[in-house]
Amino acid sequence: MTSAFRCRWTLEETGLAHEVVHLSLARAEHKSAEYLKIHPLGSVPALVDGDQVVLESAAICMYIAEKDPERRLVPPEGSIARAHYYQWIFFSMTNIDSMVHGPYLRAFPRPPELRSTAATDDERAALRRYLNLLDDRLAAGWVLGQHFTTADIILGGLLEWADVCGLLRDAGPAEGYLARLRERPAFRRAAD
Repeated sequence: MTSAFRCRWTLEETGLAHEVVHLSLARAEHKSAEYLKIHPLGSVPALVDGDQVVLESAAICMYIAEKDPERRLVPPEGSIARAHYYQWIFFSMTNIDSMVHGPYLRAFPRPPELRSTAATDDERAALRRYLNLLDDRLAAGWVLGQHFTTADIILGGLLEWADVCGLLRDAGPAEGYLARLRERPAFRRAAD
């Protein structure tokens, strides 16, 4: 249940060969000297591609999507769809993440049966105001209409967190959208 889920999901959607390295946050493996050479802040995720390292989950997801030879998760360069793709990824990482992160951190240390009570009514209402901008899109299909993209992975990963901490109660089309995302085989493989 870290940001690395989005990256793994993107890899599963593309089918690109990869190796997943699990780190125990409970044992502080992300703070080991070896890992700090990869990510100096000791955060997850980090992508190592040859001798290059890419940090930040959204950047990693976008990089992976660009490496897919069929470019299934990225709209064509120079298109208005590409501009909207960037728009919704940045919107998700700036606005939705800021609404979800605090309640999620309060939920994570709780027993599983209590996690869905971490969010307050005010926090649910605040998130709902942001999600209102996406209602028509999410009700009709995906963030960019009928074509699933990395923007859906970024938003979907955040909505998964939102659901865990109870932010998605009465969230309108976002609830059905998240249910459709969870049905994707790549989502299920990444969640295992």
